[in-house]
Amino acid sequence: MLPMPNLDDRLFAEIVDDARKNIPSLLPQWTDENAHDPGITMIELFSWLTEMQQYYLNRVTAKNERKFLQLLGLTLRPATSAQVDVTFGGLEQAQRLPRGLKLQALDETFETTEALWAFPHRIQRVLVKSNAESSDYTSANENGRVGFYAFGAEAQRQTSLCLGFDQPLPPEQFFTLTINLREEHAIVRNPAQEGLEVTPSARVAWSYYGSDGTWHPLKEPNVQDGTNQFSQTGRVTIKLPGEMGRTTIHPASDIERAWIACEVVETGYEVPPMVEKCTLNTALAVHGDTHSLVRAYESDGSAHQTLESDDYLAWFGHVDVQVLEPGGNWRDWKKVDALAACAPRDNCYELVRNPEHKTTRITFGDARNGRIPPRGQGTIRLICYAEDFKSHRLLGKSDGLPNQRFSLPMSPLLPDSLMVQVGIPVPGTDGKQWEWQDWTRVDDLERSRSDDCHYLVDLDEEEILFGDHEYGQIPHKMAESVPDFNIRLISYRTGGGERGNVQKDRISGVIAPAHAFAPTLSVTNHVYAAGGRERESLTEAKGRLRQEMRHATRAVTADDYEQIARATPGLRVARVKAIPLYRVGQEDEQEHLPGQVTVVVVPFSDSAKPMPSTGFLQTVQRHLNQHRLLTTEVHVVAPEYVQITVNAVVVVHPDYRHQTERVLAALGNLLDVLDDRDPTKGWEFGRAVYKGDVYEVINRLPGVEYIQSLWLDAEGRGIRRDSNGDIHLPPHGLVYSGAHTVQLLSRTDL
Repeated sequence: MLPMPNLDDRLFAEIVDDARKNIPSLLPQWTDENAHDPGITMIELFSWLTEMQQYYLNRVTAKNERKFLQLLGLTLRPATSAQVDVTFGGLEQAQRLPRGLKLQALDETFETTEALWAFPHRIQRVLVKSNAESSDYTSANENGRVGFYAFGAEAQRQTSLCLGFDQPLPPEQFFTLTINLREEHAIVRNPAQEGLEVTPSARVAWSYYGSDGTWHPLKEPNVQDGTNQFSQTGRVTIKLPGEMGRTTIHPASDIERAWIACEVVETGYEVPPMVEKCTLNTALAVHGDTHSLVRAYESDGSAHQTLESDDYLAWFGHVDVQVLEPGGNWRDWKKVDALAACAPRDNCYELVRNPEHKTTRITFGDARNGRIPPRGQGTIRLICYAEDFKSHRLLGKSDGLPNQRFSLPMSPLLPDSLMVQVGIPVPGTDGKQWEWQDWTRVDDLERSRSDDCHYLVDLDEEEILFGDHEYGQIPHKMAESVPDFNIRLISYRTGGGERGNVQKDRISGVIAPAHAFAPTLSVTNHVYAAGGRERESLTEAKGRLRQEMRHATRAVTADDYEQIARATPGLRVARVKAIPLYRVGQEDEQEHLPGQVTVVVVPFSDSAKPMPSTGFLQTVQRHLNQHRLLTTEVHVVAPEYVQITVNAVVVVHPDYRHQTERVLAALGNLLDVLDDRDPTKGWEFGRAVYKGDVYEVINRLPGVEYIQSLWLDAEGRGIRRDSNGDIHLPPHGLVYSGAHTVQLLSRTDL
C-alpha cells in the first residue's frame, strides 16, 4: 500500500513567518510588524485556524471519506458488465436456446439475457422502397459499418423497409429481428428512464406477404416493437398469423422470396433512422458467469401447480425448490420421481426436463399426494446452480461469535447478484429439517439494529462480514455436534470490468456439454462489447458527487428548466430556452403572466429548421411536469422560425471578386439554428437581427473593401421591422438562412 502523505507538516510559527515574509511584496505600506499591531494579530489568528485545519485534514482517511459520501447518499459503484448483441447461425433446423446460455470470448464468459428460438432462415435481400424508386442495401446491411437510411433520407410516408428471406418463416411462432440504428451523432441521445414514456416522433406499420398473394398487416400482439417506431436500437418480435408466400420486389427480381415490410404511416422523425445492421437470431449477451441464481414464482394455491424455467442452469445444473413458510423462513422441498408416492403433508415436487425446448418444469401436489405451496406472490423459489459450484455454495458454520468473516469462493464478485441464507434447524427434528433465513446485504453495518439480518461484503478482502449483535445480528450458532454448514450462497455471479469490452467477432463458441446443441451452431458478435467498467474509486466518486450536486432535480429557475429539459430521457435535445412569465399567443409580449413558463425546445437534426414532432414535445412536457412546482404551468413549444434573407452588394479586392460562396457561407454560419461545430449553440432565441451584425460578418472576410448596400428580408409570424431595417423577433423566435443574394464588385468596376 502506498504511504499516506503527511498534510500536517507546518507548525504555527512557520505559518506566521511565511505570512510575515509576504507583507513587503503584497502590502508595502504596512511598515509596523510588531506584535501590538492589529494586522499581526489577524495573521496569528488565521495561522492558528490554518494549523487546526491541517491537523484535521491529515486525520481524514479513505474510510472517513466513504462515510462522508454515505452521508450525502452516495456509495461507490461496483464494477459493471459489458454488453453486446450476439448472432447465432449455422442451423439446419429451428433450435431453442435457453436464457443464460454461456458463450466463450477468449478467456471471458458471456451469458444471454433471454431465451431465443434460432431459425435456419437468412435475410437475403434488404430493400428500401418508395413510390418513386427502390434501392438494394443488402451489401450495406451485411457490412454493418456503412449504414443506410431505413426509409430514405427524408423518411416520407409510404416508404418501406423490405426484408427478403430465403424461405418462409413458420407461422404462429415468435421470431425476433434486431434493428441496430446509428447512434453516433453530435448530440448524444439521453439514456432512457424507467417509468417515463417516450412518445415516438413517427409511426410505422409492419406487414408480411401471405401465401394468398396479398400483403397482410401485423398488429399487436403479433408484433412487439422494441425500437419505439424505429427511434432507437431494439428488437422487433413478430408472430405470423398465417403462412408466408413468395414473390419478387424490384430490384431483387432474380428469385422469389418471403418478404416482411415496415412502412412509414406517419412522418415526423427529427433524425431519419439509419440502420447499421438488421439481423435474425440475435440476443443480448452480458459479460459474467452465473454460478447460482434464484427465480421467484407466484403460487395461486391450486392443486397440481406447474412452474417452468427456461434458464441454462436449470437445464444443465442442479435445481432446488424452496417454499416460503408462514413464519417468514424458507424450507427446501424434496424432489421425487412420482408425486403418487407422497403423503398429503409431504413437501415434494416432480421435475421434468424438455429436451426440445431446453426448459425445466416443476409440478407440485394436490394435498392428497404432496402439499400445495401456500398462496402468495414470490412464495416459490427455484435455486439453480452449476455442478462446479456445488462444493462452494456452503460458506461455513456459525460459531455464534461477533464479527464473523467468511471468504468468498470466487472472484471478482458482482455484489448485486449475491444472496445469502442462514440455516436454522427445525426444533424437534434432530437437525434433519432446516429452515432458511434470507439475509440482506448493506453498505454499512453501523446503521443496522441488533436484530437486523444484515451482512457486509468487503470486496477488497473478498470476504462476507456479519454483525456483532449491536450492529447487525449474529448468525444462528450451530452446535458442535452438527456437522452441516448453515451459511450458504443461493445467488452468485462473477464478472464485470473493462476486460469484458471485447472486440467484435471475439465471441466464438457455446459453452455446453457435448451434443447439447447442433454441432453446426455458431455465434459471433458483429460489434464491440461496451459498458464494462471497473469498480469506482474514491476520486471518481467525489468527482461524480460534484457533478450530481450541479445537476438540477427541481425546476425553479429558468436555468433549472433548461437543464432538465435538455436531459429528457430518450431524446436528443440540442437547444432549450425557458421564458418565465410568458405564454405564446399573449396579446402583450411585455406583460408578465404569473405562474407561466414557456420552454422552447430544438431537437438535433440535419434540417435547416429542426422542428420537434408532437411526440417530442409531449415527452419533454411529461418530463418537466415531474420536476416543476405545483403552482407553475409549463408550456413546451417549438420555436417560431423566421427566414432571414440578406441582399448585399459588396466591393472587394479584384482577387476576391469570384468568391461569393465564402460570403454566403459566412452568412449561413451567422444565421444558423444549430452551430456546425457545437449544435448546442446557435442564434440566440428572440434576439433581433441587426444590420450591424451582418455588416460585421461580411467586413471581417478577407478581401472586402466595403459594403455598398445591404437590406434584410424576413418571413415569419410575430416579426417587426423598425425604421433602421432591423428585424425584431418574438421571444420564442429563431432565425434561419434564406436564399441570400450577394453581388461582389471589384473596385476596378466602379
